[in-house]
Amino acid sequence: MPTIAEAIRETTLKLVSFGIPSDEAAIEARTMLQRACSFSQEQLLANHRETLTESTEVQLNRLLTRRQTREPLAYILGEKEFYGRTFRVDRSVLIPRPETEILIDRCIEFAKYNDLQNPNIIDIGTGSGIIAATIAKEIDGTRITATDISADALEIAQTNADDHSANVRFVLEDVAHSRQQRRYDIVVSNPPYIKSKALETLQPEVRDWEPRQALDGGADGMNVLRPLIRSLPNLLRNDAPSAAFIEMDPPVAESCIRTAHASLPDADVQVHRDYGGLERVLVVLRI
Repeated sequence: MPTIAEAIRETTLKLVSFGIPSDEAAIEARTMLQRACSFSQEQLLANHRETLTESTEVQLNRLLTRRQTREPLAYILGEKEFYGRTFRVDRSVLIPRPETEILIDRCIEFAKYNDLQNPNIIDIGTGSGIIAATIAKEIDGTRITATDISADALEIAQTNADDHSANVRFVLEDVAHSRQQRRYDIVVSNPPYIKSKALETLQPEVRDWEPRQALDGGADGMNVLRPLIRSLPNLLRNDAPSAAFIEMDPPVAESCIRTAHASLPDADVQVHRDYGGLERVLVVLRI
């Protein structure tokens, strides 16, 4: 039997042979060994000279067999970290991505800057519920509603909120197309925004495994973004500072900006960049 250190090296090489980039493969190999050994990261490092048991090797091979199909590791493990917390995921929801953490940062900054007390917030298209649950934990006294058109996604979202004792109200609803007149201090959303043709160019983990409904923004990427932005006049408060923070694909940034200006001519419309310098978040401020 190989040692843990040897198993990490061998697993990395196998992952690379599956087509996974070497830097990602090295990280995934360690994660797989942690799961197979039931170790924390610290325990894995401390025991790197220990020999794998037969049962551990069997478990590792099971993980590799699934990963060889390019099934995302997050789905294999059933969880993904986001904003310092671990959330459950399955094929009914998107896998959390680092750039989405910007939405949380912007919501927190806006709430603090405007000294919002018990802010009323809506998360539209909540998916796994990571945004809503995180905001509920990060902003004291938040009253947050999270909506989605997928009942399966809302089931995962409720579980995630329960896991983290996050007070979130989940609703099966298409807010962008509804006539409801509820007003919010903050609107936040990570909607489908990838152009349909572009989906086929994505890596297999995304193209073949993540829910198409949560990715496909239509021919121009605006099928969901356009009605969502147009609904903002009926969602944002007009008697106090309010804001919308919407994640988008950089190629549709200009379309989002034009739609926002047309929908709320008096609002301050901005675009914030992600950690890679790409236009990622549409910000609509109603001051």
